This record gives sequence, C-alpha cells and structure tokens, in this order.
Amino acid sequence: MTETRKLQTLHTKSEHNIIYTRVDALRADDPLLNVEPAADNNVMKVTEDCLFMRMASGSIYGGRRSMSWWAAIVTIFTFFFFSLIEYWGYTHDRDESGYSAGAISHYLENWYYPVGITAAFFLSCFWIFIPWRTQLPIIFNRKTRQITCMIQGKLVSQHWNNLDAYIKDVNSFAVGGAPINEGLLTLVFPFAYPSCHSSHERLRISIYGTQDTGAAAFNRGIYGAAMVWEYIRLYMRDGAAAVPLPDPIARYHATSIRDCIDYMNPCMPFKYRVWWKLLVAILLAPVLVPLLTCVMLGDIFYLWLDRTLPRRKWPQALIDACDGVWDGKDD
Repeated sequence: MTETRKLQTLHTKSEHNIIYTRVDALRADDPLLNVEPAADNNVMKVTEDCLFMRMASGSIYGGRRSMSWWAAIVTIFTFFFFSLIEYWGYTHDRDESGYSAGAISHYLENWYYPVGITAAFFLSCFWIFIPWRTQLPIIFNRKTRQITCMIQGKLVSQHWNNLDAYIKDVNSFAVGGAPINEGLLTLVFPFAYPSCHSSHERLRISIYGTQDTGAAAFNRGIYGAAMVWEYIRLYMRDGAAAVPLPDPIARYHATSIRDCIDYMNPCMPFKYRVWWKLLVAILLAPVLVPLLTCVMLGDIFYLWLDRTLPRRKWPQALIDACDGVWDGKDD
C-alpha cells in the first residue's frame, strides 16, 4: 500500500463516528461514480469561471423547508391558534358572563395574549436565523483551479487536484422521532493554524447532498452527496455549459408575494383533475384550507424577513477569489 493510500485510509477512518455511518473518500481524479450529476438549492450561482456552492448550514438553517422557514411558518400558526383560543374565551365570556361588546372588542381588550405568546415563540427561535443570514459560499474557480471558503473565520484555499473530499451518510431524526438518512459532501483542507503541530488536524466544511431530483428522492443519504460531487467535478472539467440546471422543488426563497401564493395556494388541492383526488380534497377542505393558508402567510412572512434582516457582507478576499464577479447580494 502506497503512503498516499495509507494516509487516505487513516483519514477515512477518522471521519467516521456515530452520526456518520458510512464514509467514502474521494479525489478529483477518481473514476466517475455511478450517479447522474445533479444539484438543487445547494448551488448558489454558476458563472463561466466560478461555481458558488452553499455550505450545509445555509441549507439546513436557510431557505424554504429549512429550520428558519419552519420557524416562520410555526410563528403564523401560533398566532392564529392563540387567536382562536381568544375567540373561544370570547364565547365563554358571552355565554357565562353576559359579555355583549362583540368578538372584535373582546379581542382588542386581550390582544396581548396571542401577540405576546407569538412574539415569545419567535424570539426563542431567532437564533435559527443567524446561520441563514451569515452564510458564505464555497467557491470553485475552474480558471485558477482553486477552491476557496471561510472556515472558523479564516480564509482557506486548496488546489482542486489536491482536494480531499468525503461523501457521508448522516443519521438524523425527523419530527416525531423517525430516523432518516441525509447525505453530506465534506471538503477537507490542511489545518490553517500555525500553533497546531499535528499533521492530521484538518479543517472541514460541508455541502448538503442533492435531495430534490427524482433519483435523490428515492435514494436518500450518500447518493445525493455523490450526485452533487459529480456535479462539481463536471463543472470543473467541462464548465458551466456542461452541468444541468439546478432542479429544486421550490426556490431557495420567494421573489414576490405572487410567488408565495403560487407556491402554497389554498385552492391548489381543488385543481386536481383525477376525481378521487378532488373528492379527498373536498372532504379534507376544513383542514387543508386553513393549513395551506397559514403556510402561505408564513411564506410571505419569510419573504419579509429575507428582505428585512441584515445579511453578512462577504469578506473582500472571498469576493476576489472569483475576480469580483459576485458578492452574494441577490442570493
């Protein structure tokens, strides 16, 4: 076994833990994996010379279907739920105490309950928005063959041919405790701190595996990580014209209120042309319509947050990594 292969085997073993059940080591010149190259919202932008990839925290904490998006959705649910509780309080006061001023007057007298509880919930979730607003890209420059990113506050760079990468199966749990598998592509850089003398200390940054394409949806976990790795390799080899367009289920964020309405329209279930689907939609309308309305309003609220919350300014060195072609302002 060569010294390079021994070191690669040692590093692969070091990447394993209780969360990462399967880890495969990759290099840029390895044979092609038996998957189609594909990407979704893990791609930020594609230019002629640079591919801007979204780090995993930007996918987990930011964008539609992320933790911050769900926090916005649940905030709207919380407000309407406790407003409904307040209406129940009005009917109780009307029937038991002879309250006669009307539902609106009762709500205005007690508005601070639903509003206060909703505000408390939103503020308790606010930490989730920080990784979303502070995310930075991983830049693959095919002209210079350099991969550049920020890790632990330090700008790091590595030549494409020398990059160590790993695709990983990640064990996690969905709401309700059901185990699920996610895929991560982890890029590894030599340790950047002069005070560290261990040759095995390295800096890591990850990209979320592709999930939204058909093949990835049916092959959870490491399969999606392999797809995004082949997407990056295809770009670095043949350029922007060769890679397929990113194919997410929904845009990373809405661009307008109209986009929010189209994404989760409460009337959407009633547009089915198959009779039994339409029948189910009609029977479930008392549940579906309020549910989808809250999600739509939550998406509009998330759009407002996206336009209002401050965004981290990219360091100049990161902008210069691709000759200043993009600074992330329209992401």
